[in-house]
Amino acid sequence: MAHHRSSGGESIRSRGVSRGVVAALLSILLIAAVVVTWQDLGDQIDRQAEEAAAQCVEGRAEVPIVADPDIAPGLAAIASKLAESAPVVRDRCVTVAVRPGDAKITLDGLAGTWDTASMGARPAAWVPQSSVWSADLAAAKPDAIEGDTRSLVSTPVVLAVSPALNDAVGADLDWSQIPTLQRRDNSLADVGLPGWGSLRMAMPIGAQSDASALAAQAVATRVTRTSGPLTAADAESPRVSSSVRAMLEGAPLSPDGTPKGAATLIADAPDPAKAAIHVVPITEQQLFQMTRADTRPRLAELVPGGPTPIADYPIVRLSGTDVADFAADAVAEFIEFASQPEQLQLLTELGFRGAAPMPKPTPTVSFPRTPNPMPTPENGAIVAINRLVYGPASVPASSSAPAVPSGTAGS
Repeated sequence: MAHHRSSGGESIRSRGVSRGVVAALLSILLIAAVVVTWQDLGDQIDRQAEEAAAQCVEGRAEVPIVADPDIAPGLAAIASKLAESAPVVRDRCVTVAVRPGDAKITLDGLAGTWDTASMGARPAAWVPQSSVWSADLAAAKPDAIEGDTRSLVSTPVVLAVSPALNDAVGADLDWSQIPTLQRRDNSLADVGLPGWGSLRMAMPIGAQSDASALAAQAVATRVTRTSGPLTAADAESPRVSSSVRAMLEGAPLSPDGTPKGAATLIADAPDPAKAAIHVVPITEQQLFQMTRADTRPRLAELVPGGPTPIADYPIVRLSGTDVADFAADAVAEFIEFASQPEQLQLLTELGFRGAAPMPKPTPTVSFPRTPNPMPTPENGAIVAINRLVYGPASVPASSSAPAVPSGTAGS
């Protein structure tokens, strides 16, 4: 009987692949995958580094902006927010650096020779308190300004007075009445304040004293009865000259040459009737900062009738060989970024008016509506009023080097 050869499973298993060989093959594949992945990751990191380097091939650069001390902290906060986005302009990683600067010193440097040793890096833009300064720069050195100026925020010029004086004249005072009330002895007796003497309005010409020149512009606009912007011919008329001089002659001196110094004297006077100063032009923003912690009114915000002068904080873009193309572009990008409502609020919360929510009012400052803002005068008119207020010198005096023009007071 024939027998078949056994073909059982044992023989087949004896010819199978060793488990050790399989493990070795898997280890090799795993190592290869790790190496490939690592190489891909390294290549990706290298590519990202190359792309970043390509964006910033010219390195890092700082773009300086000089601003009025009242607005500089808010602009610096906005610049910090912009830096978080790591802006790249013309292959440079730029940082906008905002620093406060005295307006007279800045104007003298921009119109003449900029001394970096004492004044810092020459700015690519300048934000003074008002167009009082940009008009003077345009008159002294027109090619120093690039294009038109614009403003992010503004603040009206008001009169800081004692609450008692505000109660007596606040509703009836007009800008056109100020020269007469200033000139005449015992003029406040006519408004129900016997024993107060004349208006005693200080006209400071020290640091951040734009309100004095802007108040003079308001008086000039009112006495000439112009409905549009004040012209150079209006500002140079005898009627305007006599009105502005009446405001200046005999004006009491601010203790430190500033509006804030005069307002502090009014607020601290034991007897407002006997105070050396009854009135001082001041920006609403400064008055807000002075009174934001008050629980009772020590001062009042008086808004005279007629067009209200405005401190507009113009952004003056500067030109010249010292302002590189990337710096000019960085300023434009900063302005665009700062125009966003969430950035503007960093300014409005300081008391400036703009397209963002305003802070809580103080017992003194309620941020009343300004129904009749004064049109910005022609540059020639601004310069003419500046000469009347500050004298023949090219610009107002700084607090560090006060100067009182002959025949005027207020520093």
